[in-house]
This record gives sequence, structure tokens and C-alpha cells, in this order.
Amino acid sequence: MASKQIPKFMSHYSKSFANSQILEKIIPRHISSPQELQTFNPYLLKGFADYQESDLGAVNKGLLEPIYDLMDRGGKRWRPVLGMVFAECQNYDIVKSIDQGNLQENEDILYACGLTEIVHNGSLMVDDLEDKSLKRRGKPCTYLLYGDDVAVNTGTLMYYAPILKVTQYVKNEETLSDFYRIYSEEMMNIHFGQNWDIHWHNGQKMPTEN
Repeated sequence: MASKQIPKFMSHYSKSFANSQILEKIIPRHISSPQELQTFNPYLLKGFADYQESDLGAVNKGLLEPIYDLMDRGGKRWRPVLGMVFAECQNYDIVKSIDQGNLQENEDILYACGLTEIVHNGSLMVDDLEDKSLKRRGKPCTYLLYGDDVAVNTGTLMYYAPILKVTQYVKNEETLSDFYRIYSEEMMNIHFGQNWDIHWHNGQKMPTEN
């Protein structure tokens, strides 16, 4: 869908979402120091000293560059837009708080919206390889630019990266437990659905309407 076909209200929400820079708070665009690597993935090694000799270039080239190469291409971003609209229906001034620079006020909601966008783009990265697609949003697919191995690894990481940050935004233990349960259930559903898609498009069987 060309950007001129996107409804104006969606474009306005999408721009506000981008201006919040919540995606960069979940996944950095570039890592230039061991401290930044530890912030991004505190589970990589046991202590800060162990990060000193980490290959930061590999992280930037093999993970962060492909991630933002795809996400910066745009798209409709209707998932975060829908999340922001839902929040405003519950009397949260999401767009207003972003426009006024008061980003922390609704950062937990923006995190949830960012999570959906990152996971969606990760699934596109893997799906393009599975389908042997040639273009995504007007440019060559990630696997064609960076290789099959990078696309699979990076796309899979995008399913998990937002989870590393959830405790920064969700503090209630019961809510956190619900979050993990629902997220696990829906990620299972995504892969079952993709399995049927792959099976069908390989000509194994055509689905009935039911």
C-alpha cells in the first residue's frame, strides 16, 4: 500500500509512534561500547568485564543493521496505531503526550505497541525467506541483502528481544505472568498458522472454507 493511500489519521498516529523512539529503546540502532551491549542483552555473559572483548561489529552488522533496514522502510504500522487508538479510547492521551515531549507518561503502552511492530517485522523477515519473495516494501528482502542465515537468526531474535525489556514497563507480578502466558500462546499460534500456509502453498493440500 502506497503511503498516499494510508488514511490520514493512521499516518498521524504512525508519525507520533516513530517520534516516540520506543523501538530504539527496545532495540538500539547501533552499539558502540561494551556497556551498551550489556544494556541490550544483560544475559549474554555473567559480568560486565566479560563484555570487553565482545565483537560489537558482528552485533551491528548481523543484527541491528538488518533489523532497522527493514523497519525503516515504513509500512502501514497499523498494529501500533491500533494499540494507540485503543489506549486513547481508555482516556490515555498518547499522541498528545508524545507531541509535547512527555514520553514517559505512557511509555508502557508505547512499549506494547513497539513489541507488536518488532515481532511483526521479524515474522516478515522469516516469511520472505520461506516464500522466496524478492521484494519487501519496495526493496530487496532481507535474506537477499544479508543472507539466509542472517535473516533466520535476526528474524528469530526479533521475537525475543522485546521480552528482555518487559520488566521495565510491567511491574505487577500478576500482570507480568499474564503477559508471558499470552505472549507464549500467541507465538505458538503464529507458527502453527505459518505451518499451514507453508503446507498449502507447497501444493500439499488446499484448505476448505471451514
